[in-house]
Amino acid sequence: MLQDTSRRVSPSGIKILLLGLGGFLIMFLIGCGGGRKNQLPPRLAEVKRQSSEGSYWFRQGCFTKAKRNFYKALEASRLVDNLAEMIRAHNNLGAVALAQDHFVEAGEHLQKALELNKLLQSGKEEALVLGNLGVLAYKAERYEEAEELWERALDIAEEKGQKSALAMVLNHLGMLKRKQDRLKEAELLLQRALAIGEGGNSPSTLANSHMQLGVVARIQADFTKAEEHLTVALEIDKGAENTIGIAQVLEEIGLLRQEQQLWETAYLNFDRAINLYAIMGKTEKVNQLLEHLKTNQAKGKIPQSLKQYEPLLVRPGEYWESPLCR
Repeated sequence: MLQDTSRRVSPSGIKILLLGLGGFLIMFLIGCGGGRKNQLPPRLAEVKRQSSEGSYWFRQGCFTKAKRNFYKALEASRLVDNLAEMIRAHNNLGAVALAQDHFVEAGEHLQKALELNKLLQSGKEEALVLGNLGVLAYKAERYEEAEELWERALDIAEEKGQKSALAMVLNHLGMLKRKQDRLKEAELLLQRALAIGEGGNSPSTLANSHMQLGVVARIQADFTKAEEHLTVALEIDKGAENTIGIAQVLEEIGLLRQEQQLWETAYLNFDRAINLYAIMGKTEKVNQLLEHLKTNQAKGKIPQSLKQYEPLLVRPGEYWESPLCR
């Protein structure tokens, strides 16, 4: 079964056609450090430290730094042939590549993680890697494959009692159902994810549940409910200093305000999101939000000019990095 999946999501089959499909996808990061480092052997302690630092930079949107830390974790784990940490490092590197829209690189790392797990045979690691492979398939618009991968990850997470992974997969499936206009199914999945997340230790997953429920409510024109969920999501992401999540929620609040024809408030939220996406080098997201601001200009006369955003678009996002990430 794994062999068949590897063929479907092999790097050679990945289609790079994905601008604008990155919303709501919080990737599975694993091996993010842990307590009692002083009791670990030196090399393993170094693995945990690098993984923890990589996870921190990932949340800040500093993907180059995150990648550097995860590669160091991979090298250290190889030196002591620690299979579990090698799998986690490859999965984390795959997650960073997904966040950067480097899909071939992501597929290579995730496939390597699955290959190594054939030796370890860890259901936990398999579920997390399958979750990211589902993200990869979703971004490539292979929705049936994404659903299959997430359903497999869901089964494993339920069997192993992995609450954080379970909530994240439910969020992904809820997002997929929403995209297919199956709003009731999406809401049920997201409510289940929310209930699990409220008792867990993953703020980004909990915030994502609230955000997606807010989007479903907005689509259903229940603006009060949408505002409630989005407000909570923003508070959680701010508390966790999750830059990616903050940008996504601000974008959704902007869209909500547009539908309410609150043009100035919509502009102010889009402006905050644009600047965060620019810090992360997400030029394509900046372009998307500028299109929303054009709607604001046409209908609400706000802002009067978009010239202030022109410098954000001339930076080569692939190579530019915010001073905050240096």
